[in-house]
Amino acid sequence: MDRWFLLVSPGSTGADNMALDETLLDRAERGAAPALRLYSFDPPAITIGAHQDPARSLDLDAVRADGVDVVRRITGGRALLHAGELTYCVAAGLRGGRFEGGPAASYRRISEALALALRSIGVDASVSRGGEERERSGAPRPCLSSVTRWELSAGGRKIAGSAQRTTAAAFLQHGSILLRPGSERIARYMKGACAPLEGRVTNVREELGRDAGAEELGKAIAGAFRTVFGVVWEPLVLDASEREGVERLARAKRTEFGAHLGGEVVSP
Repeated sequence: MDRWFLLVSPGSTGADNMALDETLLDRAERGAAPALRLYSFDPPAITIGAHQDPARSLDLDAVRADGVDVVRRITGGRALLHAGELTYCVAAGLRGGRFEGGPAASYRRISEALALALRSIGVDASVSRGGEERERSGAPRPCLSSVTRWELSAGGRKIAGSAQRTTAAAFLQHGSILLRPGSERIARYMKGACAPLEGRVTNVREELGRDAGAEELGKAIAGAFRTVFGVVWEPLVLDASEREGVERLARAKRTEFGAHLGGEVVSP
């Protein structure tokens, strides 16, 4: 059995959440055991990919009008509205044989564990083996607009979006599992014409015909990772230095978008 850390975080802001994920990657780079974190966004927030320009991708007037927060994540991919979901983060080192085969192999194994968790609560989830669907429009597209290789779908519709960042020594993969309607509203905040996402995405409530909360799904995910990876869980507790680092990163992330959104800019 392999010792992993488990952290179930309360709902928090986009900046706080992304800062904590980056801290977990830093821990993994320094040789810490793999970590699984489960969390949510409170209030809802838009995350954009590491290389996205928010002024080109987002309708910032609509974002400001609705008071929606925006934060940059360390991973690639496109804009995603975090609402009505359970978000996960896996951070692990690349040494020791846990994730042999490179980024694609780790992506596939994590997605298989998540699909197993969804099936255990009654959602007929599967891992996509194909490539990304291409659209003719040149307008910016949100993350949920297509199912890419190794992502999760149910009934042919996307039920989770994920992204990964790999460094020389470790990787981080995080993503959102849709519990109920909400995230598809990202179409309102995209610049240019963006087709509605309702026919392309689904969620746990729709698939089950009932609500399944974050606690139920979180327990299922922990159990599925135990099965797929042979995990023995240990609670994750950050030390004082790590907590201070999270706070500094979060302040910097809030600063980045203060000017764009017209909010108060907090000095890091």
